[in-house]
Formats: sequence, C-alpha cells, structure tokens
Amino acid sequence: QGWSDPPPNPQDGAAVATDLHNLLANAQIPGPYVVVGHSTGGVYARIFGARYPDQVAGMVMLDSQPNEALTGGLPDFPSQYSILRRATALFPSLARLGVFQLVNRFAGDPLPVPTRDEERAVVSTGNLNRIQRDEFAELPATLKEAAELTTLGDRPLIVVTAGKGAATGWIPLQDKMTGLSTNSVHRVLPDTDHPGLIHDKTGAATSSQAILDVVASVRSGALLPKS
Repeated sequence: QGWSDPPPNPQDGAAVATDLHNLLANAQIPGPYVVVGHSTGGVYARIFGARYPDQVAGMVMLDSQPNEALTGGLPDFPSQYSILRRATALFPSLARLGVFQLVNRFAGDPLPVPTRDEERAVVSTGNLNRIQRDEFAELPATLKEAAELTTLGDRPLIVVTAGKGAATGWIPLQDKMTGLSTNSVHRVLPDTDHPGLIHDKTGAATSSQAILDVVASVRSGALLPKS
C-alpha cells in the first residue's frame, strides 16, 4: 500500500503474501525474516508464514485480526463487516472529491511531524482507498487462508493486544493466537486502543520492544521474556 501503485485487480491474502515474497526476492533481501503485522496486516503475515515457512524466523502480531472474526469468534463483527464493506465501496469516490483531505486536516493524531502529515497525505489518496475497499471485499477468503498456518514450532511469537475498546471475544482469540508457537508471549495493553499500538507513544514503544525481543530470541535461541 502506501504510495505503491495499486494492483490491477482485488487481491486476497495469498496474492499479497506472494507480492511480499517477490518484493523481498527482487530487492535481494535474504531471509529468514521477523514478520510483523498490525490489524489485517497480521492476517497477511500469517499467510506469508503458511506459504513460505522457511522464510519466517519469528513473528509479531499487533492486535491482529483473528481467523475466526467472521465465523463466530467475534459475535458483533459480521454485522459490522457488512456495514463497513458497503461504506468502503464509497471511499475511492470520496477521496477523489477531497473529503478525506478535509477530514484528516482536523483529526487529532499524536504522530510527530512530519510523519503525521505524510500519513494524512497517503490515507487521503484514491489509490489507497481503493485498495482498502478491495481488502474488505476479500477479507472472508483472506481469513480462511490465514488458518492454513497451524504452527510456528518453537519460533518466537509475541502477540500484542490493545485492551481499550476491545470487542467481545477479541482478547480470548488474541490469547489463542499464541498457541501457534511453543515460544510465545501475550502482552495486553489495557489503556491502549487499536490504532494506539502504532500512533500512541506508549503503544508504539511496546510494539517496538516486542519486535526487538523477537529478534533477540531469534539470534540467541533463548526463550522470550514474559514481559
């Protein structure tokens, strides 16, 4: 996403994982990698782990969408998804009209300048909003593909969960996600919300530390610290 050219057609998670694999190969960045994903990005990360297991040294899930989101694990989500899917269909047109530029100009955002301004610019584009529309449309298939990852073995995994505003069923499914590895830790931030794991200073610090802890575990072979 970001400033990248959009794909010609909607992509499910498998296509996104393939794009990532090809990007890393073409850039000549050798694996294996510590794969990190926030929200639906975590779903794509798990698909990458299922499709390219030899390329994954460890994983960090930042309040990632669980596989069971549309199949009963989150009782309120199916109806919310239906509404959001219809709403996101309008996003590209609204972006072209400049609506998101106006809204984002007055939105509170704790990110520092210039990062805040760069984010506001990219999320206001028609291309990004078309990608988000297509991402929502492909979500049912993508969640099924993520379920193909059944184990990471003993490769380190940290699940970081935003406790503030968590939906019914969200935290238990986050905890279940730690079962993908025998070397896993679940860290819950009760006062941080979903975007706060990236935007809020405390949440972002916890997310960064989780990545550093997984990298250290990969390099040393030691178990992850519990906190």
